[in-house]
Amino acid sequence: MMFRKHTNHALARHIRLGLQLPALLIGLTAHASMALAHDTTDDKDTKKHASDTPVALDGVSVAAPTSGAGLASIQPTGANAYQLNRADLGGALTGNNGLALLKNVPGASYTASDGLGLDISATSLFVRGFRMNEMGVTFEGVPLNDSSFLSMTGTSLVNVAVPDAISAIDITPGSARESLFSSSANGGGLAYSLADPDQKAGGKISQSYGSNATLVTTLSGQTGKLGANGPSILVDLQRITANKYQAGGTQHFLRGDLKLKQDVPWGDFTLFVSGSHAAVWGYNNLSFDMIRTLGWKADSFYPRYEDAYYAALPENANASCGALTCGKLSALLPYDTGQTTRDRIESLTHHFRITPDLTGSVQVYGANSRTAATLADPTTPSLTGAPFSEQVQRPRVNRFGGMVNLSYILGDHTFTAGIWQERTRSRAMTSWYNEPLLGEGNPLRTTGPYTTYGPAFQTANESRWRIRSRQFYLHDDYAINDELTLGMGFKGVNFSTTGGGVGADQAPYGTLRVKSNFLPHVSVFWSPTAQTDAFVDIAKSENGYRVAQRGNIGYTASAWTASNQEEFDKAVQSIHPETDWNLTAGVVHRFDHATVTWDAFYSDIRNRLLSASVGTQFAQVNTVGVMPRMHIIGTDLGITADVSKHVQFYQGIAVARSFYDRDFVVDGNVFPIKGKAQPGYPIVSLVSDLSIKLQSWRFGATSTEYLRQPFSYENDIYTPNFWQVNAYAAYTLERKGDRPELTFRFDVSNLLDRKNIGTSTIAGSPFSGDYQTLQRSAPRQVLFTVSAKY
Repeated sequence: MMFRKHTNHALARHIRLGLQLPALLIGLTAHASMALAHDTTDDKDTKKHASDTPVALDGVSVAAPTSGAGLASIQPTGANAYQLNRADLGGALTGNNGLALLKNVPGASYTASDGLGLDISATSLFVRGFRMNEMGVTFEGVPLNDSSFLSMTGTSLVNVAVPDAISAIDITPGSARESLFSSSANGGGLAYSLADPDQKAGGKISQSYGSNATLVTTLSGQTGKLGANGPSILVDLQRITANKYQAGGTQHFLRGDLKLKQDVPWGDFTLFVSGSHAAVWGYNNLSFDMIRTLGWKADSFYPRYEDAYYAALPENANASCGALTCGKLSALLPYDTGQTTRDRIESLTHHFRITPDLTGSVQVYGANSRTAATLADPTTPSLTGAPFSEQVQRPRVNRFGGMVNLSYILGDHTFTAGIWQERTRSRAMTSWYNEPLLGEGNPLRTTGPYTTYGPAFQTANESRWRIRSRQFYLHDDYAINDELTLGMGFKGVNFSTTGGGVGADQAPYGTLRVKSNFLPHVSVFWSPTAQTDAFVDIAKSENGYRVAQRGNIGYTASAWTASNQEEFDKAVQSIHPETDWNLTAGVVHRFDHATVTWDAFYSDIRNRLLSASVGTQFAQVNTVGVMPRMHIIGTDLGITADVSKHVQFYQGIAVARSFYDRDFVVDGNVFPIKGKAQPGYPIVSLVSDLSIKLQSWRFGATSTEYLRQPFSYENDIYTPNFWQVNAYAAYTLERKGDRPELTFRFDVSNLLDRKNIGTSTIAGSPFSGDYQTLQRSAPRQVLFTVSAKY
């Protein structure tokens, strides 16, 4: 039984269901694009790059289509490095975010509270035990750095470009390549890119209608080449509106991107622009006790201002408000919660060719992120006399950087080198704004404006930081012979952060620096036959200290969240930069009608900062300390088979066990977590796929299960098993005359309408016991889409 404490009959019933029913659907869908092919060529380059060569993606085996059911191909790029192409993403739900595109990769664990992952506070991705803010992530070459909610050093991937326009994702699970620039690449890399603008003009219009008044409108356009020597331009725009599936509130999202490419005789210039604006009513955090007492639909009061007002009045603290007293209910359920975000990225890249063997690129970029995270706070009454106020956390991040990369081919060697530098200025502050007396005006909206009843009457934790990031690398890929390639390289990093509290309440202030001039990386890629590939990859990483303001809402472990300067100064004396050694070995073998892939991995992690959450969501306190050593060990197995000419089946199994090397000690207090697994990451993941193509029809179904997911550091509570089945059917009407190509698609998410816990570490994790830090995932959702391609 996964949920060891605080269970009732309803929760237990869901757990039993999660253990029994998956056996019936263990083969339902994981990559709607899996097919097999058989390559008999002996030529090395043809074997590695031919479009009909089946390959592996970290346990997912795929190949170019050999039958009508095949929908996509995934191409290898080296040892423990893979590329997910646009065709592989054909089964993705329109409007979903860029993290969700990886949810069916074995070893990955993706969860969100809403069906499209629009609420970034409750969106989570783990890959091989590393959280999304512990991986290096880039978009069109621009480093996103720490992509977590309320990040002070980066940009959330959810808020970058239009996900439907993503053309490729280069994945290096476990260890990021030296050439991937990031201040947060502890365990793996994700490099997203759009397609290059087409030489031919075209466009696509897509309109989706779904549950909870969901509307997704997507426009994509290509200018083609403008004039004989002019540029070509790609533009994407997407607008999403959806009501919450419980309580009140809406979710609005507008995002777009532009990519302009101008060819020149010696290379090209590429301009990339991304912009987004989100205004999202969020879902309230829950605990297991709240689910038992208040039910699965327990959420904020919005739009019932009168009820929230009544429950929060001090004189009603002991009055009955249903299952709880009004005082207790008001402390658990706020009037509203949500966030508004504005993100921009601009970059200019010049690719140049000096000689056929010497090429390179220069890129400069700027990025800006503004967030207002809100929560009605009953512990801080308004000056108007209203029993609560609107608490707003406001991070602001401005980044500017540039990089140079060079590549030189010398015989059997391919040398690459590069350097990156970025400067960041960020600031944050928490403010409280007045709500009106009952009957004397409309309440504030969680998405603003907030100054309707005057400026902020209270502020706290005002902080500012200056961050400098620098990285250089040198790498050599040596083709020893047609079957064996040896990769050797290293990177050096230098990250310096100065800042902290500048307000009257004196949040911690200080400087932390990470510097290492030699972080090695070695790999071997061996192809003894046209049907078999094998590799070994090992790398060391070291990254900058994470930055968060005191009182931060979230899981980020940062020394600056210490309660006061004395605690910060004491922590600085004992903490050291996190160092990670990541080792992966894998093999893929292709039979005539099946492909089997397997890999195993191990991570040795030193000096990781852990953050345990205590207090309430209105005044969260993070207890931060150093874990001298922890380990992650795991394996992935994938089997893909052509069942018939039109049907493919895939089954993937991923097992990963992390454990802490010793107990956690903070100020002399010992927390017994030695040998325990890290909270939030499932030990077992099962991904299954069944995909069918019959002439113009396509069908797919996906079953995703996460088993044995610890909730607390001491593992005394486990999150109930997560099991979700998604399915879709699509019909394409080919272009004819002036009529564009038309596609009609019907998606059902959470087909079985299971009550799943989605993200369970939103506000961090407790040492032990229950805590208000999880959210449910969406109930059954449907979406009907009509697309026209010109």
